[in-house]
Parts: sequence; C-alpha cells; structure tokens
Amino acid sequence: MTEATGVPTTRVLDPSFTSGPMPLVHVSLVSSALGDIDRTSTVAVDVYAVTPSARGEAGAQALAELLVDAVDDKPLASSEGYVDAVTVTQVGGVRPYFETVEVVPVTLDITYRPRH
Repeated sequence: MTEATGVPTTRVLDPSFTSGPMPLVHVSLVSSALGDIDRTSTVAVDVYAVTPSARGEAGAQALAELLVDAVDDKPLASSEGYVDAVTVTQVGGVRPYFETVEVVPVTLDITYRPRH
C-alpha cells in the first residue's frame, strides 16, 4: 500500500490519528478462506486524507485511485509468499470523517499462496 501510494500504512489507528500526519491508509482483514493450495482474503482499506482545499491537492479519492491502479489484478512476489490475484471489489465514495479529514473505503479480495 505504501509503495503504491506513497502514503504511510497502519493496521492499528491511534485515537488521535486525525491530528496527523496525513494522509494515512488503514488496512484490516475482513475474512479469509483456505483453498486447496491458496488462500483468499477480503481486506478492507480505508484511505484517510485532508480534504483538498486547492486545485492539484490529492484527497482521499485520488489516493484511493492510485491504490486501485497499483494493485488491481497484478501478481506479486513477497517475502511472505506469492500473490496470485488482487481484485478490487468495491471503491466507496468520499465521506467526511472528522473536521477536515475525509475517508474513502476500498475492499480487496486477495488470492495468495503463503510460504510455509
């Protein structure tokens, strides 16, 4: 996620995360199913950013689109195993989150073969 968007990624949100630094990507596991040789996991990704106030500033929607372009159905080898496919199943609209922070939810289905 960080490589695709240049945005820091976290699995645990600090209660005061909206005070910065922004933008931030929050990743969480929704579900996972084991197949014969692979595993398919549904992952929720929430992209948080300060609402753009000037032309050319990237808000949460622009960052979510960068993420989608980077991961959509492209194989990937990593130290944890091999990702066979990433399918973007949903990209939500921009929602206000808190004060000047907005969020865009993205849902991914990831099929991978973990190293044993």
